Amino acid sequence: MVANHYLNLAATVSVYLFVTLAIADKAGFVEASIVSVVATLCLDYYFAPPIFSFYVTRPENWTALATFEGISLMVSRRAHQMHRHQLMVERQSSAQKALHELCRDLLLLDWKQSPEQQLCVLIERSFPLQGVALWNAYEDQLSCVGEAPNAEDATKVVYFSERNYDDPSSHTSFRVLYFGSRAVGALMLYGHAIDSLTVNSIASITAMAIERTRLLAKEIDMEAERHSEQLRSALLDGLAHAFKTPLSTITVSSSGLLAAGRLSAQQISLIALINQEATRLSQLTTRLLRASRLELSRVVLHENLVEVRSLIDGVLEECVFHLKSGNVDVAIAPEITSVRCDSELLTLALVQVVDNAAKYSPQDSRVRISAERSGSQAILRIHNEGSYIPPAERNIVFTRFYRSPAVEHRAPGTGLGLSVAKKAVEAHGGKISIESDVRAGTTFVIAIPANSGQLS
Repeated sequence: MVANHYLNLAATVSVYLFVTLAIADKAGFVEASIVSVVATLCLDYYFAPPIFSFYVTRPENWTALATFEGISLMVSRRAHQMHRHQLMVERQSSAQKALHELCRDLLLLDWKQSPEQQLCVLIERSFPLQGVALWNAYEDQLSCVGEAPNAEDATKVVYFSERNYDDPSSHTSFRVLYFGSRAVGALMLYGHAIDSLTVNSIASITAMAIERTRLLAKEIDMEAERHSEQLRSALLDGLAHAFKTPLSTITVSSSGLLAAGRLSAQQISLIALINQEATRLSQLTTRLLRASRLELSRVVLHENLVEVRSLIDGVLEECVFHLKSGNVDVAIAPEITSVRCDSELLTLALVQVVDNAAKYSPQDSRVRISAERSGSQAILRIHNEGSYIPPAERNIVFTRFYRSPAVEHRAPGTGLGLSVAKKAVEAHGGKISIESDVRAGTTFVIAIPANSGQLS
């Protein structure tokens, strides 16, 4: 009878242990622990003598029951840990697959449309989310897909505070989007069960996509500007050449009429005016030809030692139409009598600046031209009264075809002169800048470094 009890106890222990492990694998450690305790009590009550009693008389029965309970708990815990690890591996594998698909789909974005909205759609499609919100700091623009309560305020708070956080109560994550050390926006993921590492990965991918979009758009704009510049240069070149022949014909014909004689004083005056204007148009077309060819990559300097006084006199002669010699002051410092430069190119730059100063000066004001040496540089200053260039325009006035809205109706112009002057000065390795005051007027400062212009 006792042997049968031991046989039944041993067999039942195996069955109970199998049931406990199965429950640990399917349900969890807590449930398996409860089952193991109940199984131990049942073994004690039904199979350990005296049966139908929780009293145990034999020490070996105590040992068997304690061993069963201990093994059940240890094995149940191990089975539960393995089950959890398997689930974690499956979730990570699923997250990695979703991240891979997100990266792949980013390459197929239509960059002509809003990339932020497309990013939100891709993130929501790749991961189990109720809503996505993306705020682009460059554009100050919010894009949303699905549910995203208070998305704009929340994302801006995260961006400006530069603090990532997760809200377990609403299953929402907020991340600052960094590209390198620079914040480019903020991301909100609403209603999800994604782990923090995956959320960080989504934020990194999104930041790279935003920055890539910005750089791509910038590159496209630069390429378009380069093509536009080439087209404008070709157009100017063509127009200048087209004007040359009829202007030469007009000049020769007017000179011939004057030489023929037998003209009244009024006729002579009109023909002289025609001749003067034709000459001025010829000079303008020459400038256009120079401007169309004045690209830094194509300029070859022909440097010679040029007297500063001769250089300035040549500039004043070309600007005689707009500039009255009586309204010009020239001051040349004793230490700078000559400069090594490409005289034609530097004259072109000075003509544009002096012509600009003359056009935008009051009628009776004076234009002052000075030359001096400062360290290893030759400094040329052209000052005029009555005009003011605000700080915001002191760089863009050198852009081709730009004319300030404040002065574009005061005098005719094409917006090319200062652009040509800047390129000519930079071809010498120099720099042109602006000093402007409402009361004192405007001064253009041209500095030629010693390695391009040796003073003597």
